[in-house]
Amino acid sequence: MRMRPLAIAMAVAMLATPALAEEACGDVVEVEGTRLLRQLTLDLYGRVPTVDELEALGDGPVGEAEVDALLAGEEFKTLVRRHHADLLWPSTEALDIIGGAVALLLPASFYDGIGDGQRLFHIFVGFYERGGLVPCKDEPAEWDANGDLVFEQMPDGTRREGWVMVEPYWAPGTEVKVCALEARTDATGASGAACNTAGGLASGTCGCGPNLQHCAGFQAVIDMVGALQEQQLRMAEAPILAGRPYTDMLLAQTEEVNGPIAHYYRYLAPMGVDPFIQYSPLADGAMPDVPYDDMTWHTVERKAPQSAGILTSMSYLLRFQTSRARANQFYNAFLCQPFVAPAGGLPSPNDACSQEPDLRKRCGCNACHAQLEPSAGHWGRFADAGAAWLDPQLFPTYVARCAECARRGGQGCDFVCERFYVSEVGHPDELPYAGVLKSYQWRGEAEVAKVEGGPRLLVEQAMADGRLAQCAAQKLFTRFYHREPTAEERNRDLPRFAQAFTASDYDFKVLVKALLTDPGYRRMQR
Repeated sequence: MRMRPLAIAMAVAMLATPALAEEACGDVVEVEGTRLLRQLTLDLYGRVPTVDELEALGDGPVGEAEVDALLAGEEFKTLVRRHHADLLWPSTEALDIIGGAVALLLPASFYDGIGDGQRLFHIFVGFYERGGLVPCKDEPAEWDANGDLVFEQMPDGTRREGWVMVEPYWAPGTEVKVCALEARTDATGASGAACNTAGGLASGTCGCGPNLQHCAGFQAVIDMVGALQEQQLRMAEAPILAGRPYTDMLLAQTEEVNGPIAHYYRYLAPMGVDPFIQYSPLADGAMPDVPYDDMTWHTVERKAPQSAGILTSMSYLLRFQTSRARANQFYNAFLCQPFVAPAGGLPSPNDACSQEPDLRKRCGCNACHAQLEPSAGHWGRFADAGAAWLDPQLFPTYVARCAECARRGGQGCDFVCERFYVSEVGHPDELPYAGVLKSYQWRGEAEVAKVEGGPRLLVEQAMADGRLAQCAAQKLFTRFYHREPTAEERNRDLPRFAQAFTASDYDFKVLVKALLTDPGYRRMQR
């Protein structure tokens, strides 16, 4: 029997209340019909049922067909994204990807106290060529008879030129005011360094190139940060929505890029003074030839053989800045095995055991690090405090010059040795590792295999021993039941859900359906 409009409206109003009047808080109730539909749409879509959904259900029960329809709906993507945002904490920020060498400050008037804020300027150019953190004058640039820029000596001791109009890559078809020094397109700077390198831009004597391609303004930063965050969520949802194995998001050798990301990889990533990014993660020749304003997504191959889907995405590597943090997040999000400090806390720093340099053995620390250190090794070929893949051709396991300076107490070590290699020896047990890539320190043969295998190996092991499937079931159980599973449910129900998941070749929708159609989901404490 079809519900009349008035009855539907009353049902919607009733569904919007947290509980029926006769239900006492904490009672276990079995929900059916429209109450169950409300529960499902809230858990899956984050909203109450629509009038059309209520009318389609009528007085009938919510069966398997209704659950299938909800899982097939466009709004199912809402659950996928929210769930994985909770797991992954995607929050790439501007300072994670844009350093001073490429940033164009906006608005300039914030620093100058005058002007309209449209004159884009560069911190290094300001210091080296104007004499301070200042932009140009708020008037058009002029050149003398020799073609040289005309500068005006200012009362504050700086010298200023005027601005020119430039069409920036982030706003094709429009023009913005750019200080004339920053708008230069010279191939090299006064120091002889190429202007398409970090050294050239940091010298302060280079411009940003054609269309400002080697620098980033405010809008470009917004575009690129947003694109990298979206990239990670797309990597999570793609296999789920396409019916492919859920594990693809953790194992894929590919990633998706659009115009802003392609521009970043091509022109801005190489500008890192510290190679915190420095190299595009894409395979040679894989960079799509797309304009900056192309917002479509293109699937491309990555270069690193240790690439592992989301776990080696730029967003993940920059959000979790060390190998330990990356492993810790994976254990929390995908294995449900958080690292917890011992109940008694750490011993006194004066204890002899506290001087042990290997955290696996240091008393108190070893409670977590005995497992965390080997697991962190899976990210050993990806730079800490950055996202660069440490290509063995560029970063061999051992560098003799780094070993030599380490034995001199760190004297004379260059930047690469200090940043990536054991170049200081503070304990006799560290001496055998002098000159070794830091991610290989303290590692025996078994752990070296983890470094070489990358996060992919860790995921494959978690699939083989069932931890990944069990944790996925537990995370969704907690989401849908709005509480942690009891000990009985962990032993009785979670293995059933995990088995359904693995038997379906890790079809995420199968796992969701198993949870939502289970009798336990209808008998919830409200």
